[in-house]
Amino acid sequence: MVMGRTLTKLGLQVVKAFNGEDALKILSNPDESGLSSCGMDTCTKFNLILTDLHMPIMNGIDLIYHSRKLPGLLGKIPIILLSASDEKDQVEEGYRKGMNDFVCKPFTEAEIKDKLR
Repeated sequence: MVMGRTLTKLGLQVVKAFNGEDALKILSNPDESGLSSCGMDTCTKFNLILTDLHMPIMNGIDLIYHSRKLPGLLGKIPIILLSASDEKDQVEEGYRKGMNDFVCKPFTEAEIKDKLR
């Protein structure tokens, strides 16, 4: 929730998912998820995936893995993994699965701005 507020404050539009499985469904089928009716021209275009490491149903590492298997540009969307844990093994696994960057919680607005550049 803190990340959503931070991104909104930075002028970005945020689409939230409740877990990794929901996120993958939204990425795979934005029209079926209700995003096509949100009144924006860019509803089905995602520029970034921010995922937490620890989520129910499908964790962030698995979301990264499955996201990279999506067709076309969807599989190339930059991914940033968030976690309160900075365990080296988990961070390395995230990179192996295809994440682009990592943010350790708690984070500052400045850190997020820097990662978005």
